[in-house]
Order: sequence, then C-alpha cells, then structure tokens
Amino acid sequence: MTNTAKLNIIKLVHTAIWVFFNLVIFYLYYAAITNKIDFRVLICIGLILLEGLVLLVFKMFCPITVIARKYSDSTKDNFDIF
Repeated sequence: MTNTAKLNIIKLVHTAIWVFFNLVIFYLYYAAITNKIDFRVLICIGLILLEGLVLLVFKMFCPITVIARKYSDSTKDNFDIF
C-alpha cells in the first residue's frame, strides 16, 4: 500500500471521528435547549472529557495527526482531514 493510500485511509478515519464529535457536541446543545438531560448527556460529557484527556497526553496534538505525519510532509494544520 502506498503512502498516499495510507494517508487517505487516515484522513477518512479522522474525518469520521471529527464528524462524530461534532454530533456529540450538537446533541449536548440540543439536550440543553430542550431540557432533556438524561444518561446520553452523561455519555457525551464523558466522551468530551476523554477526548480532552487524550489531547493532554499527546501535548495538544491529535494522535491521528501524529500517525498521519509519517505519511506526509505537510506541516499545515488539519492536513489529515477531508
């Protein structure tokens, strides 16, 4: 498999995770506006806290970005997301 193909797979995975977390944040916003605070809100908050912990461990870099840098020379922000 070429580096370009590997980078495209990483971009696809990273984009899917990005969309997932946007949906999590949107659900939190929706739950707050409609005052429907339930167990799903706690799960969403836990996911956001886990994401923050991962970012702290990786010194504010997404671990997927760290992996993607192996297959690209780009130094741009968000080069590893579609």
